[in-house]
Amino acid sequence: MNSAWLETAFAKHGWIAIGLTFGLAAKYALLIKRGIAIKPQLLAADILLLPMVALIAYNLSITFGAEAEKAALLTAAATVGADRLVKLYTERFFRTVETEAEAAARRIRGEVRQEVQAEISGREIAGDFLSGHAPAEYEALKRPAATTPPTKKDD
Repeated sequence: MNSAWLETAFAKHGWIAIGLTFGLAAKYALLIKRGIAIKPQLLAADILLLPMVALIAYNLSITFGAEAEKAALLTAAATVGADRLVKLYTERFFRTVETEAEAAARRIRGEVRQEVQAEISGREIAGDFLSGHAPAEYEALKRPAATTPPTKKDD
């Protein structure tokens, strides 16, 4: 195994792992302090949330320019409040998706209405022509356009 690669990866992202570890420990310490029993399901759920929290913490660290201990502290804080943080991000995501879906639905409904109205109008025009009740505005559509034959220019 290439130890230089491992050292570089730990130097760059190790603080995030340390922050995740300390944040998870702090979260459970706070739960124990409140008298909440730690169940395996709760621990499993939090472990499954850790990759998402790591991505969020990494993004926040880059955004704020936090490195080393500051990145670890930011990650630990994100881990302690992981439930709220993930809920905030998922709610924001779903709001964005809902807004975009509603806009697409309105656009599609408008296009469908236009198509249906064009078809209804076409049927009405055809019915008017067949019954002979076509208004004068439609008369131009009945007659072929007057065309003049092309003439040859004499040289």
